[in-house]
Amino acid sequence: MFVYWQTFQQKVINCPAIANAWPLYAIAMSIFNIFKREKNTQQNDTVLQASATLYPDKILIETIDRVKEGFGISSTNISTLPVDTDNNTLGSTLRHHLNLTRTGLTRPKDYKKHYQDFLNKAGFKNGKEHHKNGLHLTISQRQGKIILSPTKNGGYTGKDRGFLGIKDSDIIVTADIDNSILADKIREGWSKCECNCI
Repeated sequence: MFVYWQTFQQKVINCPAIANAWPLYAIAMSIFNIFKREKNTQQNDTVLQASATLYPDKILIETIDRVKEGFGISSTNISTLPVDTDNNTLGSTLRHHLNLTRTGLTRPKDYKKHYQDFLNKAGFKNGKEHHKNGLHLTISQRQGKIILSPTKNGGYTGKDRGFLGIKDSDIIVTADIDNSILADKIREGWSKCECNCI
């Protein structure tokens, strides 16, 4: 092998065309490696988002898409499960919806219509029904971690309306955990949610 390498080096030295091209090749490979590292970094920084909401009669799993400005918006990618769904189904459904996240979208021009499209797909008549008795988790996946964030349900109207984050309540797990364990963490997250349930 060493003899072959010496022979190759000698041919490069004796051939001006190859010798002159060699630095260009090295530069090209350096640039290629830079782009490759940047691509890998972008992939590692990709944020996947979903939500999981427990109601008295159902579980709603929704994909959250991301706009160019960097925040999440609701989508019509929704799955409805029974409240007694087994852990493997719950965990795998959430993972499926995380992977459906679309990024770099344009911010909706008509938020009212966008929200109404979500309500229609989810089977709600209005925003009040959407919030009624809901224990809502926002969930994100990034850099090998899944973060489950419990919320306080302040209802559809009023000063504290919406699903608001609860300080120091996040549950963080590795993204490669078993679906059943992920489901356990989802249920744990629901137990940390707050709701003015009626």
